[in-house]
Amino acid sequence: MVKWRIPVLQGGECVNPSVSRRTLIQGVGAGFAAGLFQPAAVHAAPAAGEGEWSGWTICDSCNHMPMCGIHFRARGNTVIRIENWKEHPNHFLCSKGIATLQRLYNPNRLLYPLKRTAPKEAADPGWVRISWDEAIKMIAERLNAVKAKYGADRVLFYCGDPKEPRPPVMRLARYFGSPNYCCESSVACNLAYVHALELSYGQEISGGPNPKAKCTMIVGKNGAWASPHGFFRNLLAQKARGLKLIVVDPRRMKVAEQADLHLQVRPGTDGALAWGMIRVLVKEGLVKRDFVEKWCTGYEELVKYAEAFTPEFVEKETGVPAADVVEAARLFADGPSSMMLPGQSVPHQGNGCNNVRAYSLLMALTGNVDNKGGSTFANWPEDYLRWDEGYTKSFIDQKWFNEPEQKTKRIDREFAPVWNELQVLCSPNKLPEMVKAGRIRAFAGFGTNVLIWPSPDEYKAAIRAMDFSFATDYFYRDDTHHDMDLVLPAAMNFERYAPFGVHGRKVSARKPVKPLGEAWEDWKIALTIGAAATGDSKLFFDGDPVKACDSILGPWGTSYAERQAMLPAVNVCEWFPKPETEKYAKGLLRFDGKPGFRTPSGKIEFVSSVQAKHGFPGLPVYERAPQPTKEFPLKLINGTRRPYITHSKTRSDQPYLLELEPESVINMNPADCAERGLKESDRVWILSPYSKTKVRAKVRVTLLARKGLVDAQYGWRGDQETQVLIPRFGWDPISGYPAATTSASRS
Repeated sequence: MVKWRIPVLQGGECVNPSVSRRTLIQGVGAGFAAGLFQPAAVHAAPAAGEGEWSGWTICDSCNHMPMCGIHFRARGNTVIRIENWKEHPNHFLCSKGIATLQRLYNPNRLLYPLKRTAPKEAADPGWVRISWDEAIKMIAERLNAVKAKYGADRVLFYCGDPKEPRPPVMRLARYFGSPNYCCESSVACNLAYVHALELSYGQEISGGPNPKAKCTMIVGKNGAWASPHGFFRNLLAQKARGLKLIVVDPRRMKVAEQADLHLQVRPGTDGALAWGMIRVLVKEGLVKRDFVEKWCTGYEELVKYAEAFTPEFVEKETGVPAADVVEAARLFADGPSSMMLPGQSVPHQGNGCNNVRAYSLLMALTGNVDNKGGSTFANWPEDYLRWDEGYTKSFIDQKWFNEPEQKTKRIDREFAPVWNELQVLCSPNKLPEMVKAGRIRAFAGFGTNVLIWPSPDEYKAAIRAMDFSFATDYFYRDDTHHDMDLVLPAAMNFERYAPFGVHGRKVSARKPVKPLGEAWEDWKIALTIGAAATGDSKLFFDGDPVKACDSILGPWGTSYAERQAMLPAVNVCEWFPKPETEKYAKGLLRFDGKPGFRTPSGKIEFVSSVQAKHGFPGLPVYERAPQPTKEFPLKLINGTRRPYITHSKTRSDQPYLLELEPESVINMNPADCAERGLKESDRVWILSPYSKTKVRAKVRVTLLARKGLVDAQYGWRGDQETQVLIPRFGWDPISGYPAATTSASRS
């Protein structure tokens, strides 16, 4: 919930960028890079006589690993121009990609290791520059001291943003001996959606608009803004050839405007809509019974539970007209149909994991599982772990993380038992409580941002109370780093070799410039710490990121050098399996080679045996979200995206993007604004029943937001930080995720 007050601010806090969009776009050249950011550019001065050359890397602004390709031109070690990498599968750069060059040569970059010299209670940490040798030695000694006194599991290893360092940081945690490894996706983001699918299907199943689909259903995902440009181009192409599109989203976004049927649900009511569609399928005989009887379990329980979700009840609960609920179910059943489920929106509800599961069952009920035109399972090598980080179970020793002994040491075993059993990444969302209980005493952070959590001050206090903590980053960020013992300079996307990219069956390498100052790429930092802390340099590839990549690529019949020699081409790795459909019937999903799915029963589980084992309902039951009240009559969705900026990542690092949006802006429906006497660009205070802190924002009057709803981006600093409005209770019990949708407001 959020309260509104009549605008009281005379003006907003605006940044006066040092360069305009026009300057950036027209002048991305040597003079621009070296002249605008002279302090940092000194470290990248080209040697005399060096000519111009081409390099290739990726943009890491959106977290879409393996992200979008960048072709750059450099003179010596200075990047002087960037453009689309046309051979890359994602080859159209947006404003965020263009602005990465500003970030690279930002004069405020962190270029040397820093050590605090003042007590943590001091206002000034007293940072001093130290050498890498001193930093690595200090980290190894301090982490090993905690390990010797309390146990390796008292050290929490965390990988935030960018996602690129996940493989070596997880390897570092494993061989240090701590099962408490986590990342931003086990805090929030998209892993809860994968978790939901694993509970029903045993693994992730996904599907977007493709030439074989007759109908696609997109839930809570505005891919026009939150995906690479190719997504929307493909969507329009499929619409042109006759694809029927169902979009479920409370907001009237760009993707929703392409829909044949836009189901504009009230936030938090997704489960009711999904169950309503399930009931229509059952009642109208649209269930593919032969598929369900052979490959699914729990159908009778599902039918019984769905009975209450009549179209009339669903309309009252969700705001979606009853006739549209029926039409959506019929459209989806008249397939082949695919479904794009949300990675970020629906999972961030108090019952989000079950709501995602409920939607996902529509695929099984209609038989749209791994078929031509339907949703599919990835064609990966057996050892491959995740599509977005390019690493394997062998590299991280996944088997070790899954041992019962390690699961019992994890800090989420009581908090999120279903997550604890199913995922190899722990949930760190109870970090303040774990620090108070002495279960976490040291923190090893890579790309950490405490503003990812609700009530971030509690996480700052937790870091302050630890025996030791350090973080790597591109910049010094006082919100996160103030109470740490060390802050280490990380190389940026133009300066990294690792990781390689995996794009379906294609694999790409990079050709970077050398890092500025004394920055190291995160893979090198993690591997070097691992070698120092364990005393085994070979186990950590002598700190060499390319050697580490080759340990993964070698079994695939290729190498980093081979892939680099192919540049700018991005070619197929022949060792990868070729696409196949109905893999469940061919024994290509289960690790034992038998037909079926990776669930405990070997079938798609409408009633999850893992949820039931831990005392939760096995069905993805529906629970009502917190409702608006007379005092707080609006709903706040926190964490929505814009087409030109991603959350808190680029707030102060890239002036171009701050020029596009220099302060926090919230979307409000015209009717809600009229009721409160608000107009475009008015400034308001946002209040929540969960916090005593008020938050400032500027109003955008728009039909993007349905009546009764406002949306905001988190990550702004000071009195614009919206994460303080989100409660540290009401966590999703199945995933441990926070609920970023709250009840709301008055003016």
